[in-house]
Amino acid sequence: MKPDPGCPSCGGKGFVLDPDPMKPAVACGCSDAAASSGGELGIPDRYAAATLENFWEWWKDRYPRASVLMSLGKAQELLAHPAGRETLSLDIRSKLDHILHKCGPHDGEPGGDITWKTIRPAQEPSGFQPLQAWAQKDRTLTDLWWIDGPTGSGRSSLAAAALRAWSARTGKMGLFISVRAFSQELKDTYYDVRSFQNQGFQSERDRMAPLLEASCLVLDDLDRLDTDLRVARAVAQLLDFRYAALRPTVITASRWSENLENEDTYALGRLNDPSLLRRLGQSQRVVLQPTLDRLLGRL
Repeated sequence: MKPDPGCPSCGGKGFVLDPDPMKPAVACGCSDAAASSGGELGIPDRYAAATLENFWEWWKDRYPRASVLMSLGKAQELLAHPAGRETLSLDIRSKLDHILHKCGPHDGEPGGDITWKTIRPAQEPSGFQPLQAWAQKDRTLTDLWWIDGPTGSGRSSLAAAALRAWSARTGKMGLFISVRAFSQELKDTYYDVRSFQNQGFQSERDRMAPLLEASCLVLDDLDRLDTDLRVARAVAQLLDFRYAALRPTVITASRWSENLENEDTYALGRLNDPSLLRRLGQSQRVVLQPTLDRLLGRL
């Protein structure tokens, strides 16, 4: 990514020095603007306008206030009844109490229903705030994210939005990759000996280089990785390299990592690599379901 050579703030350097010599230089705004370009990040046209703010507006429409209020009422009724509280595990009870406290219930008009100061803690996806803090403010220290949810839940849009926000904040280039498409590109290097598809005669190393070097990488739909073991080994090496280099990776999938391990078609599970599976299972997770609904669904 190149800064604007005519930028009056940095003079084309891409960074601005702080008057205090003890403070680090920061990326210039002209670099931020370049980093936010979806095309330069490899973000598909379908998600070109994706931002964290747009995602949140879409999410509120998908899970409107009326449905969230119903869930809050169910949770409050369950916790208010002594017998109901006793049926809950300590972990679930603590989390429900925490959500209700953050939503701030208070009595309305005499004889009226309970009202809430905010419904966002119950409405937002589990893990959304830490992802937003990481992408926009560098407040969450992690280099591996796992976003899971069913088809149409917004996985790819959220990953694209997070990548754009992270690149704008850091001034570094990232890369958005469809795992299914990349799997086919790798298979072309293995099987297409006449180069009908691989016309550039690229090797596996050539294909892998941009993913290895990307400052931040989105692997979209990891559960659609091809079952060819050579493809799986290449992606496992990619994840190992990025883990060792502390380069952030955002993974999307239809299900949580630990739920995929028992699937015969889960390519990474067939490698018999407990260390890799453990790291994936320890990812910072974002579940694309309202936090309160997810908790109530575990009862």
